[in-house]
Amino acid sequence: MDSSVKNEVTIVDCVPLAAGIGKNSLSYFTSSHISVGAIIKVPVRGKRVYALVTKKKRLEDIKSLVRKAPYALKKIEKVESLSFFPEGFIKSAEKAADYFATTTGQVLNTLIPKVVLENISKITLKSAERKIETDGECFVIQGEMEERLTHYRSLIREEFARKSSIFFCLPTIEDVKHMKESLEKGIGSYTFAIHGSLSKKETITLWNAILKEEHPVVIIGTGMFLSLPREDVGTLVIERESSRSYKTQKRPFIDIRAFAHFFAKETKKNLILGDTLLRVETIAGYKSGLYLERIPLKFRMLIGTEQKIINMKGKKPPRSDFAILSDPLSSLIKETRENHEHLFIFAARKGLSPSVVCQDCGQVVLSEQCGKPMTFYKDNKENFFFCPICREKRSAKELCKKCGSWRLLPLGIGIERVEEEIENNFPDIKLFRLDKNEASTHKKAVDIVKKFEEAPSGILLGTEMALPYLRKIENTAVASIDSLFSVPDFRINEKILYILLTMRALATKQFIIQTRNPDQPILEYALKGNLIDFYRTEIEERKTFKYPPFSIIIKISVRGKKPEANKAAEKIAESFSEYTPYLFPAIRSTREKAIFNLILKIPQEKWVDEKLLRKLRALPPYVSVEVDPETLL
Repeated sequence: MDSSVKNEVTIVDCVPLAAGIGKNSLSYFTSSHISVGAIIKVPVRGKRVYALVTKKKRLEDIKSLVRKAPYALKKIEKVESLSFFPEGFIKSAEKAADYFATTTGQVLNTLIPKVVLENISKITLKSAERKIETDGECFVIQGEMEERLTHYRSLIREEFARKSSIFFCLPTIEDVKHMKESLEKGIGSYTFAIHGSLSKKETITLWNAILKEEHPVVIIGTGMFLSLPREDVGTLVIERESSRSYKTQKRPFIDIRAFAHFFAKETKKNLILGDTLLRVETIAGYKSGLYLERIPLKFRMLIGTEQKIINMKGKKPPRSDFAILSDPLSSLIKETRENHEHLFIFAARKGLSPSVVCQDCGQVVLSEQCGKPMTFYKDNKENFFFCPICREKRSAKELCKKCGSWRLLPLGIGIERVEEEIENNFPDIKLFRLDKNEASTHKKAVDIVKKFEEAPSGILLGTEMALPYLRKIENTAVASIDSLFSVPDFRINEKILYILLTMRALATKQFIIQTRNPDQPILEYALKGNLIDFYRTEIEERKTFKYPPFSIIIKISVRGKKPEANKAAEKIAESFSEYTPYLFPAIRSTREKAIFNLILKIPQEKWVDEKLLRKLRALPPYVSVEVDPETLL
């Protein structure tokens, strides 16, 4: 190589792949050969961090700009990989960063597995197969799971016939495992499941195997593995599209589904969104012509399972304030035991009872720290009150704070109360429980479900977190769901219907719902599989209040001590006054640590707004920004 070329200095722009770095792009110089998409190590604030090269220019072409720069350029310390991620992936991350009002580096840090960055020398570079481009169209599928799986098997055959790979993106690890089992028959050697619970060695081995395989492949993975640089992927499927697990729970607040849209469009892949019940926004997009049908959408789902609603209103058994188990549910438990079947019972809330009230003055037992209703719990035979918001815990032996009465009555049905009632009435039953208290890790949840499945006449009691772990069983029942109807969240109706439809689909014999609100339309929609009437009602309500899809909601949250946080939130509200912010204290606030939320509703067609984006990115670190949040609370 000519020495003049060899020593040519290149200026590169790169995005740091590390949390807590506010800069969207940094510049460095190098005399080494380098490509856009390369992984490098650079000095940032006294640390050496990974960064991804997004642009490069010869020093000769921008000498005047470099001379005028207010800082001295630093040298790239190490080139880890000459070429790693395709340009389309980088551009998609840049668009997602604008959409979610964060930095490109934060988006990439979310999407690229840490184990990959830390083992670049052991990782295969992007695959060398031909790049596949499609018409880049977006499709939707709404129907029962078996119907969707049948279509996906046909789709895989189509993709393989044109020498194209396909990526199935799932929201949870257990979803990935289930999907692999459902799709791998006959193509096992070309089907790969990759997710975050794999060991470092397993992840590296799978990553390399996927990129080295010459035959088209089926990749089934969670969102972070969309970064796999296999360029013959022609179709991207977002399955269980309604799941809230697609959204990250901490900064940066990224929605994998939104990134998938940018990625598919930028790289000209077909995108398919599939679920039993698609999000209201997605159905609205289909109705407006934004999305196409892969197969006719089903808005009425028939099922052969015996199903009924049990009206619990006014039922009061002897020596109790209200019924926990109806006669039909008690009978179903007996049948499960006698027929050696299995039964899953859903409870919407943790604890013995979601709230406690004084029978003499009507005062609700509230947290002294945050003022929110406390939940009644039992631990080692000791009753106590616990606040799930601020974590305050008090003895249940206390008297009413308002009138001094000892007659404090637990109301509602929590999972521990259902558990206690079953154990008292059916002491010989094999009862298992799956909630965050019992299963703090994925492995523990898997172990609980395995024991339940292997137990003859087993009963599993669980919250919403149990649903992805379950497969077809004989019987399902809802012990309590009424508390969810009072949650002030514009997406709550969609969530309730999705839970009920999932419960209904799991049962092969019987499905029953206990409720003190039998006239709630959603219950009838669920039993009849009537999705069209649900959509019509929901879309009208959202239109009235300008909720998505009629706006993009941006939630700005200010955290800190109450007086200071309140003052800071009011100041921010003033600076965003042209966007008509709505300011209110968050439900998670405590007396010591407060959270104040500001809600902006931006017309969908006006986002991304460059002026507003600059203001959002200029907010201080103690302020968080969520674009299109799952909840406003």
